Amino acid sequence: MNDDRQHHIGLNAADLAGNGGRGRYVFLPGDRSRAARIATAFTDVRVVDNPRGLTAHLGRLPRPGAAPLDVLAISSGMGTPSTEIVLHELIAVGARRIVRVGSCGALSDGVPPGSVVVVDSAVRDESTTGRYAPPEVPAVPFPGAVAAFVAGARAAGLGAHTYVGPCHTKDSLYAREFGHGPLGAGHKAFVHTLARCGVIASDMEAALLFIRARIDSAGHAPRADGGEAGLPVSTACVLGVYAGHDSDMNLGPAVVELAQARAIAVALDGVRAWAAADGV
Repeated sequence: MNDDRQHHIGLNAADLAGNGGRGRYVFLPGDRSRAARIATAFTDVRVVDNPRGLTAHLGRLPRPGAAPLDVLAISSGMGTPSTEIVLHELIAVGARRIVRVGSCGALSDGVPPGSVVVVDSAVRDESTTGRYAPPEVPAVPFPGAVAAFVAGARAAGLGAHTYVGPCHTKDSLYAREFGHGPLGAGHKAFVHTLARCGVIASDMEAALLFIRARIDSAGHAPRADGGEAGLPVSTACVLGVYAGHDSDMNLGPAVVELAQARAIAVALDGVRAWAAADGV
């Protein structure tokens, strides 16, 4: 019998099934400990481990006044190359709703450390998305995904601490964002330019999620009346703000904990709102 179990994540289509045929809603943090932390909100948890440390936590997410949701939390590692592998295999076995729960540095003084960013577009300053689409193709999520996590921020009581805007997705942390190395001055100038253009945060994965979802969902554009043809792959990105872009990784543990706790809360309530909008 042909087994569709994926090589790196160790999951198959049966593992991703649920929610009346729509598949599990997937939380995709980079950090495996964050995946485990997200899963503490689940019931009926089943853990699937693998040699690469991409531990999967399958369970059910309770929600008031409705049936629990079938969900999954699994880590993706750091950067677009690692995330590409995990994302590809999740989509291959049926994932259609995926939210990255990550971290970022703020590029705007108006977005303080400890807050949350719901990403509405991403600068494609990395090479992985270029293997999928030319640079003219924008990295943007479906509007409904953004709306769901804005609603999640409000439901979590974090509307005043959550910001919506573009992020800068890069494939170099210390050189590109923090200006290390002989090209550092040019990198810092570029990041400053992005901030002046209204980019509010910098991460290392969001653009890939948006580009890959758009490609996999070609022909499934949402209609103005809220409907859509079929069930497209839709991705979202919720980021805890760990520091300003000039912190050079001098992170305060209390701020990191606050940002992570808030991002997880927004993501959990955002998935509940997403499912309600999907009619699940």
